[in-house]
Amino acid sequence: MLSFLLSLCLSAETHPKFTWQSCTKSGCKDVYGFLVHDRHIGNIWDREKHGDLDYVKDIGVTATGGTLQQKLVSPKSAANEGNNVIGSRLYIVDSADQKYELFKFVGKEFTYTVDMSEIPCGVNAALYTVEMQPGGKSPGGVQYGYGYCDANCVDGGCCAEFDIQEASSKAMVFTSHVCQQLTQNCDSSGCGYNPYRDSKDYAFWGTTIDVKKPVTVVTQFIGTAGTMTEVRRLYVQGGKVVKSQQSLNDQFCRYQPGDWHNMDHMGQSFQRGHVVVFSLWDGNGMSWMDGGNAGPCKSYDVATIEKTQPNLKVTWSGVKFGDLDSTY
Repeated sequence: MLSFLLSLCLSAETHPKFTWQSCTKSGCKDVYGFLVHDRHIGNIWDREKHGDLDYVKDIGVTATGGTLQQKLVSPKSAANEGNNVIGSRLYIVDSADQKYELFKFVGKEFTYTVDMSEIPCGVNAALYTVEMQPGGKSPGGVQYGYGYCDANCVDGGCCAEFDIQEASSKAMVFTSHVCQQLTQNCDSSGCGYNPYRDSKDYAFWGTTIDVKKPVTVVTQFIGTAGTMTEVRRLYVQGGKVVKSQQSLNDQFCRYQPGDWHNMDHMGQSFQRGHVVVFSLWDGNGMSWMDGGNAGPCKSYDVATIEKTQPNLKVTWSGVKFGDLDSTY
């Protein structure tokens, strides 16, 4: 009872403001939304003891206008129970600060600029989408970032997932993960394209695309009326548009007619609405992304990275969503 009464006395948590743009062929307009951090991440927390989350101090997140920075390591503090917090996971919240913003991607494109020049082997700067419920789940709902799900059933929630990017400065992959039913039998491996792995283009992510500089990433979801056939990728850097050698489609993924893994099935999930996720995390088992046949990384030692480069960060900016060829 005391715990309940204390929670009533606390004001609603203040979410960082975040601006993105909605675009048509006639132009783009600002959408003023918010970001919320998932409380499952990083041993956070007991709000009744420590009050509201300090996004900068407690989880290394800074949001200014349409720019978001995520730092790898946030040092020990009372709010995170005396533990370092490694990385962060954030969701876009609507302009009323009440529900997760739902994006319906079929026939649209999603664009952003990312600076990941500081991201080494073993650290994953990920921007992806999941079929989360817009109102979140108890006990914290959207207010405290509850309700996460993905195709790996992390935190016990299973749902369709589309990885627009999982990347370090050494490799980049985008991947579709479909579920046969809404919340079960999900394809955790998925179908993805990594130019290093799939086209043997060892120079693409690093030379063709200079990862020492920001790059604009454009993902196009080709289809109409909820029927998706293909996902295309473009990169824009230095005024030049670079097309990915390969898109995701049923032929590339070797899906047969009627196969529930196919692009059309993902399109149906998209039309129910997906939540955008910004994530930064690390691990010694990241060879699937940037080692072996997937990238040039030979060894992983994230403990050393966390100790010697705690302030390394990824910077996201210029998020746009709208009609095809309207956001870049």
